[in-house]
Amino acid sequence: MRTIAESYTSIYEGLPLSLRSEVTNPWALAEFKADFDMALNSIGKGNWTGIISYQFKDYKHFGRLQQIVIAIILGIPDYELEGLGFYDILRLKGYAFYLMAKYLNEGGE
Repeated sequence: MRTIAESYTSIYEGLPLSLRSEVTNPWALAEFKADFDMALNSIGKGNWTGIISYQFKDYKHFGRLQQIVIAIILGIPDYELEGLGFYDILRLKGYAFYLMAKYLNEGGE
C-alpha cells in the first residue's frame, strides 16, 4: 500500500516492488490502482476518485486517515502535516494502511 501511495502519480510508468522487481504490465498496474482507490475510499468519509488536486486543502472533507494517505500521494512531508494539526503521524499512517489491507483481504466488506 505504501509503495502504491508513494508511486501513485506515476504508477503507469511502473511499480517497484523491490530493488529487483518492478510491475510494468498495464493491466496489473490498473488493477493495483483500482484496488488501492477502493481501499482508500473504505477508510473514511471522502469519495476518492483518483483525480489529484495538488492543494491539500481540497481534501478537508475527507477523513483523517484518508488525508494521511493522500498526503503521501502528494509528497507532503511529516513536519508539514504537524503544522496542519496532525499528530502521531507514523501511527496514523500505519493504521490507515492496516485498514486498507484489511479491506482488500476481506474482499471489500
